[in-house]
Amino acid sequence: MRIGFRIPSLAKRIAARTSVKRFVRHSLGVKASRGLGWVTNPKRALYNRIYSRTTRGCMIYLVILLTSLVWVLAGCDFKPKEERIEKPTYVSPSVDSRGLVRKGYVRMPVSTNKKAIRKQGKSRYYYETKGKYRRKRCLDIFTFV
Repeated sequence: MRIGFRIPSLAKRIAARTSVKRFVRHSLGVKASRGLGWVTNPKRALYNRIYSRTTRGCMIYLVILLTSLVWVLAGCDFKPKEERIEKPTYVSPSVDSRGLVRKGYVRMPVSTNKKAIRKQGKSRYYYETKGKYRRKRCLDIFTFV
């Protein structure tokens, strides 16, 4: 008796659906209803019951595995490392809607890495709160004096 995953076979699936025996049974209406396998062939019914309880179909697991593989490959960047690194770009001077002149500057590339963005957020929060607490402490000192 087999234990574990059932190995799918396309040939056996097609053969089971297109057999002459199945066609004759369905056309004549001699097919036994569900659950009457014990009456028609008890030995095969016992084997099938044990087989279905000790094995698992693997098609659902294959589908999950393939979809996760597609998601992983979709997120991969297959470009060489030299092409992935963005270079700084120059932003030319311009005039805004209020008539103020903006100076030209060099825009540095921004990393899109998840860890870099997380670190940037934590760093910004750290410096903002540290400054806020410093200002509060300074105000407390001046109010007591």
